[in-house]
Amino acid sequence: MESKIDWNSLALNALVQYNVSVVQLVFLGHSENVTFRVDTRNNQNFATSGEYDEQALFLVRIHYPIAEFRDRIWQQHEVIKSELMWLTALHQDTNLVVPYPLQNLSGTFITSVAIDDTSTTLNCTLLNWVNGSPLNSEPTPTQARRVGKLMAQLHQHASLWELPSGFTRPKYDWEQLHTSLMKLRSLVDTGTISVTDFPVLENVVQRINNVMTALEKTRTNWGLIHADLNENNYIFNAGEAQPIDFSCCGFSYYLCDIAHTLLHLFPENRRSFLSGYQSVRQLPDEYQSILEAFFLGATINNFAFLASQPNEHNYLLETVPYVTKRLCSKYLQSEAFLFES
Repeated sequence: MESKIDWNSLALNALVQYNVSVVQLVFLGHSENVTFRVDTRNNQNFATSGEYDEQALFLVRIHYPIAEFRDRIWQQHEVIKSELMWLTALHQDTNLVVPYPLQNLSGTFITSVAIDDTSTTLNCTLLNWVNGSPLNSEPTPTQARRVGKLMAQLHQHASLWELPSGFTRPKYDWEQLHTSLMKLRSLVDTGTISVTDFPVLENVVQRINNVMTALEKTRTNWGLIHADLNENNYIFNAGEAQPIDFSCCGFSYYLCDIAHTLLHLFPENRRSFLSGYQSVRQLPDEYQSILEAFFLGATINNFAFLASQPNEHNYLLETVPYVTKRLCSKYLQSEAFLFES
């Protein structure tokens, strides 16, 4: 369906249902959503609300993922609405700068737009623009520490926030991890993953299941997580880390969220991140062994995402053996690896 859609026209049709005067629509990319930056004509678009008087930039999202295997649950109205409810709560309850949603002329957060005058519709949302700059290189230890502090603030809010009635977001649990493993099984037949490496991944997933089974779900260790706080989804403004793109947010262990971000940091920066996190929230005494399990879980989930993209198969051909030999083997032998170069 994607190749037949004029995303620019679809975004403009959605924006007609908001009180904005569009000067320019700038395509940003297509991943979990199709996204555009919206440049507005003046600073009076939201004259009825002083909160928006000085806004000139917005973000419009068309909720249609680029990955074909992506479960359609992410496009469901209630699932999108729940993400926006958390963003609204973060905006209202904390000092964090987040991309909170704006209502359309009907007073709702989600706008349904028909594709080329057909009966098929897609959901669209409009969020405020968060100013800041992405990192073009590995963060410094200070920046890593501030990202850790940011994640802890998100977790702190999630652990205290009373979920609204009907709140629905997917879970990142063992069942989801097992689904990722099954996506990798097909690459054994093509030779992308060897018949010796796949059983290692199977053993790791089973051990992660044991870890998750032993962890009681409490408000202290389980709740809403960002789930994708990597270098593409946080920016810096005046030295402070700010989160963007909550489209993958869901329920999981807070340590799973941490592990996903550590996956994107050099080993020397992982301690800085955890130091920043613990300046806000304490971690359990045995956190390293649990983090290493979830770190490998995040790795397998990432492999499954890449498996759906044929142009990434050469990368998997090279990387999977490295991970099984350097990381999985240590994990299965109960050897620590998280802070090793």
